[in-house]
Amino acid sequence: MSNAVKYTDPGGAIWIRVRTGDEAAVLEVEDTGVGMDPAQTETLFEPFRQESEGMGREYEGTGLGLAVTKEAVEQMGGAVEVETEKGAGSRFTVRLPEAEAPEKVGAPSASAPVGNADASS
Repeated sequence: MSNAVKYTDPGGAIWIRVRTGDEAAVLEVEDTGVGMDPAQTETLFEPFRQESEGMGREYEGTGLGLAVTKEAVEQMGGAVEVETEKGAGSRFTVRLPEAEAPEKVGAPSASAPVGNADASS
């Protein structure tokens, strides 16, 4: 989300969508920002890589955010996808496998009321 804000000029748009389906939880972040050459997506998730690099780069950052995100998502059994076009924005999609629902907790059992007990009774 921070990249969408960073790379989208004022007046642009950012959409954040969350949904479930196909046994996955899906998070999409789409923007109308600067986008990038689709060929650059092959190295985009490598640590310290950015779309613009070198002394003349236009945007600040370490180039670690997407690498850390991808590693964390893959550790949880998910995947990250990117669709982008130079000058037209980007869409990043994170898919995580749905967790199994926890077992239902039964109705509370009958018990003594909660409170101070009188030891002298």
